[in-house]
Amino acid sequence: MKKLFLLLIVACVMTSCNVTETIIFDNDMSGQYRTAFDMAPMMQYANENRPSSQEGPQREKIDTVIVFDDFYKTHKDSIAALTDEQRKEFDKLRGMTLKMQMDEDEGDFMFEMSKNFKEFNELKTIYDETDEAMDYVKNMSNKGDEAPQEQMDELTKTDKVTFSFENNTFSRFQPKPMESEEDFDKDDNLEKDNLEEEDDSFRNEIEMQFEELFSNSFYMLTYKFPRKVKSVSNDNAVISEDGMTVTYKVSWSTINEDASTMNLNVVLED
Repeated sequence: MKKLFLLLIVACVMTSCNVTETIIFDNDMSGQYRTAFDMAPMMQYANENRPSSQEGPQREKIDTVIVFDDFYKTHKDSIAALTDEQRKEFDKLRGMTLKMQMDEDEGDFMFEMSKNFKEFNELKTIYDETDEAMDYVKNMSNKGDEAPQEQMDELTKTDKVTFSFENNTFSRFQPKPMESEEDFDKDDNLEKDNLEEEDDSFRNEIEMQFEELFSNSFYMLTYKFPRKVKSVSNDNAVISEDGMTVTYKVSWSTINEDASTMNLNVVLED
């Protein structure tokens, strides 16, 4: 199971899978946030490219659900013994649910994180919370593994996204990784220093292995609103027939070239 979770995390972060970000809004703009990873292409690729001399792993079925609120109840004494800083980080997992399903015989491999939010402002921290959940799975996978912690931390970094809702307009904003030349020079020098100090062969190997899947993978946004949509800022976004759902599909290669292509403004009818 540990090795499987490691493969899951690396594949997700290297974007060699299809990802769907879904937000379903209620009338008061509360609702549910979900991020689902379709890992089936990655699993198929790994099986097809396994050396003929290497015996394939035993096929298995997995259907796992982790409800962190239940986890809190079961381990409340242990959590109470944590430091204030540790509890603050752990609290980000409240309300979060992780689901994982895999059936190799059927070619299915799905991983999903979800959380209900009572008011729109809770979306401001949703990416921190999903990052914390991803770290939880990463730590499960990395215990006793040979992968250096620093490299795993680098692989599991995610871009920050800001959600807002003002004047009847829903906005998704994803900033560029580097906002200025000064930041670029600073980060570039830091990267060069790191390259002199540590071996990047692990990451390079992963990147090469998943390059083919990367080019065929996509990220899909699906936002369902309580009222009809008046307009969408991106011409490639699709409004459903009932006028209440916006779907926007973008290839990972496009996102890598310009993360701002994921920015979206949706104006709702009064």
